[in-house]
Amino acid sequence: MRPVCETSFPGACATPRHRFLPVLILLALGISFAYRISNNVADVDLWHEMALAREIFASGRIPREDRFAYTPTNYPVVHHEWGAGIVAFCAVNSLGEPSIVLIKYVLAFGLGAVCWLCASRRGASLGVFGLLAAMAVLLADRGFSTLRAQVYSYLLTACLLYWLDRDRQGDRKWLLVWMPLYVVWLNVHAGFLVGSGIFFLYWLEQMARREPHVHLLLAGGAMLGLIAVNPYGLHYYDYLASAALMPRPLIDEWGPLWRNGEPHQIGLFLLSLLLLGYTVRHVGFRNVRGLLTILVCAAFAVKSTRLLNFYAIAWLCYLPASFEATPLGQVLRRKYLERARPLAAFYVAMLAVSAPPLLLSKPWLLRVPDQPIPRFGNHPIYPLGAVDFLARTGFRGKLMVPFDWGAYVSWRLYPDVKVSIDSRYEVAYPPGSLERNSIFYRALDGWQAVLAVEQPDAVLVPNALPVSKHMPTLPGWKQVYRDDNAQIYYRAGTTSGAAFAAEGPPGGAAGVQRTL
Repeated sequence: MRPVCETSFPGACATPRHRFLPVLILLALGISFAYRISNNVADVDLWHEMALAREIFASGRIPREDRFAYTPTNYPVVHHEWGAGIVAFCAVNSLGEPSIVLIKYVLAFGLGAVCWLCASRRGASLGVFGLLAAMAVLLADRGFSTLRAQVYSYLLTACLLYWLDRDRQGDRKWLLVWMPLYVVWLNVHAGFLVGSGIFFLYWLEQMARREPHVHLLLAGGAMLGLIAVNPYGLHYYDYLASAALMPRPLIDEWGPLWRNGEPHQIGLFLLSLLLLGYTVRHVGFRNVRGLLTILVCAAFAVKSTRLLNFYAIAWLCYLPASFEATPLGQVLRRKYLERARPLAAFYVAMLAVSAPPLLLSKPWLLRVPDQPIPRFGNHPIYPLGAVDFLARTGFRGKLMVPFDWGAYVSWRLYPDVKVSIDSRYEVAYPPGSLERNSIFYRALDGWQAVLAVEQPDAVLVPNALPVSKHMPTLPGWKQVYRDDNAQIYYRAGTTSGAAFAAEGPPGGAAGVQRTL
């Protein structure tokens, strides 16, 4: 079915007489997008999501108490990503590891398709949308970790923007689909709060324009009540109230864009704002529908790099049609309709740059590395050899771990091993837990006191962190394992010592690629 063209800009929905250029644009955008998100290293959150799913199936219920840590934890543990864990666990057990990668690509390309549906419905041509989409891909590519639950929120945010645009044209049937899907969303990822915020901004805009909005008030009230439709009941409200406002100074992605964003992200973000300002100047505030949503998303993106993708989605859904009415947008549209060679050359170059490295990176593989992969830059590294060693020796007990490694250890070694912390952060652990963990592993003042308070039976130490230089001389602790990535120390006099001693002197191999 052809997209609906609902714009006052003449000729905006026109297409070239020949289909070569549209096909080239779609192919280049698809290959480029796949290349930019082909970092298929398993996300640190994937492990605790699947570990919880495994427990749910084993016990027949969703536990409210924590089962993976030996340190103090919250009660109840409101794991807002439990649904994403169920999907991942079932996919891996039925279809194998590649299913995790497949889900990511399905969500990502579904997002791209919905963004195009939304932009084209508002009147954007593929020629203008394609150029802005190329920017958006580079702006948002860092957020598609494999497979973080937030990727579900990306797709559902775009779906909401599309449906809100239908609502603006008087279509109310979308609410019949939206309400049950909203319940699914809030059980997969707490990013549904972004959707709720966008819903509120749309209502505000409709009210300010004196357009129909009472039905939105009723729907918003229903959405507020539907939050209780989850395994944790009313406790979910308490969790959201505390988690939404808490500072996260030790989590880089929650830091401001100007401090923690990549240079290309900051540059493209500024360029996107420049194009937005240029559009508003030429077509006027009232003619840029969704401007309030774009601006608020931009403000939150500046405050937190993690929210940059939501800005990119709103910008790509809402800006292209309005931008096409500007003098520059008209030039680009005309070049598209005339099948200008420079435009075709741009997309051919995009293909040439993206296709070969995409194939070389084997984008169908899920990676669980214990060493850096240069092509992927900054990515999680896991203690594969050390965990294999603990499994082989039959270690049972309390293991102190760094924040990024706890969930992987739980996935591999629970219930024999309980960890000090993992990446569930505020979901499972009281305030100060991550700070204490950071003090120990960074060997800051008081690091030995942290060890004395937590009293683990063994300690897993990344070689890259400062405490690795101090542990060998710490009285009462003995190194039992070391490879190029990690070390293990056990407390002298514990029952674990005998099992470790049977393994012989410390040592291990690195450069391992493990499966799930």
